[in-house]
Amino acid sequence: KNNEEIHTKTERKILAKINHPFIVSLYFAFQDEKKLYLITEFMQGGELFYHLHRERFFSNERTQFYAAEIVLALDHLHKNNCIYRDLKPENVLLDKDGHIKLADFGLSKIMLEKNKAKAFTLCGTPDYLAPEILEDKGYDKTVDWWSLGALIYEMLVGYSPFKMKKGEQLNIEKYKEPVPLHNHFTPEAKMIITDLLVVEPSKRLGYGSNGTENIKKHPFFKDINWEELYNKKVEPEFVPKIFNELDLGNFDKFFTNENVFEPESEMNSASVLKDNPNEFAGFTYVKPGVVDEAQKDDEDI
Repeated sequence: KNNEEIHTKTERKILAKINHPFIVSLYFAFQDEKKLYLITEFMQGGELFYHLHRERFFSNERTQFYAAEIVLALDHLHKNNCIYRDLKPENVLLDKDGHIKLADFGLSKIMLEKNKAKAFTLCGTPDYLAPEILEDKGYDKTVDWWSLGALIYEMLVGYSPFKMKKGEQLNIEKYKEPVPLHNHFTPEAKMIITDLLVVEPSKRLGYGSNGTENIKKHPFFKDINWEELYNKKVEPEFVPKIFNELDLGNFDKFFTNENVFEPESEMNSASVLKDNPNEFAGFTYVKPGVVDEAQKDDEDI
């Protein structure tokens, strides 16, 4: 009904292709007559948004840690020719140990020609949308680094620097205004926010073939050992409280109170799979080794 077929196929392709410690893993994909299913790992720590909303803002060290893990995740996507296009607190999940993983690749774009092709689709979440997306001149992976700047800002103060009012129209002039830098920001935090939130993509931190390395060398990340971070040897400042394997305490009740199954009236309206049985040919997926691991776990029990 919402023409989401392409987005759904793209998400399935990316999740099946990508294997990274800071990107959510896809275990299975399958379908029946009315629904498509993507079975991913359970990120029991919940959304970054949930914790940020409860705590209002994060410390500089905690922000630095999350941002650094996000940098490694985005870099991996970019090296695999993908633009994420939807970095925001709702799409950053925490595992049970407090490490992050990116999720929700419905708006991501797989580029056909590495480092050459541009995307043109107007999509994303307004508060984190890079200005060049609005200009209809084409854009590349550099849009993700703008979103990182907006997210770092939000983690430090509790709200986006480009918060849209209800009913407000997207306007590129809004993005050209300098964002207010708060007194409690460290000099390094002020610097990275300013360097990432640059309207001209070619002048933005992260632009070009060495863009990620330039970000990693930025003074804001001076305390990060990138190899140890990748191997999860850096201990998170915050570890979610989890009491057992079925604990849902780190999720908003808005989600956990939802019905598992849709009303029959809505189910009957989902006719794409019945009317176009080949629309999602090849959608089925089983992560290599996941069945063997499950069988081993059963044996151990």
